[in-house]
Amino acid sequence: MKISKFDLFRNSRLAMGLALFIIALTAASLISKEANRTVLVWSVTGDLSPGQIIQPTDITPASVLLAQSAKNYLSASADIVGTTVLTKISAGDLIPVASIGSGIDPVNQRLLPLTVEISDLPISLARGDLIDIYAIGKSNAKEEIAPALLATNVSVEQVLERNNSGVVSVLVILENEQILPTLNFLVDSRLILVRTR
Repeated sequence: MKISKFDLFRNSRLAMGLALFIIALTAASLISKEANRTVLVWSVTGDLSPGQIIQPTDITPASVLLAQSAKNYLSASADIVGTTVLTKISAGDLIPVASIGSGIDPVNQRLLPLTVEISDLPISLARGDLIDIYAIGKSNAKEEIAPALLATNVSVEQVLERNNSGVVSVLVILENEQILPTLNFLVDSRLILVRTR
């Protein structure tokens, strides 16, 4: 069977076109695979403040594309439950390596429960919020007390369920030197909790 020059030329063009198509598909697949390389890192489910201990419910794994910056965030394979938050982390944020430490310092931090009238704290106050604590004199106090700022940038560890008693219990994390000044105001003062931004 005789093959004409035209048939040979047409077949070589077809083979070359097919080869170029396969090469293009392979290159596109490799580029797409490289561009979509994601890593699994920890993110937070709610706001976390300095001094808080990370609980299992505080974190969730997130698959994200980080490229070169992946080393700055905590891998989801790392066990971080029980570690201490060092800097404020907002809900939904990835957890930077520098934002957590090995554990709470028992010498410098304490958990202090405060009983506050329901009208003296923000309605949506929750774990992870930062607050300032103020004291004002009670109306039935023995002597007049000037309003005072007791502590700033205090982390809220827990807010107990609000009930019909008119008061709310709030567990806060205070530095050791803030404990006594705060306790000194509890007898004749009302505490006002102000959320910071």
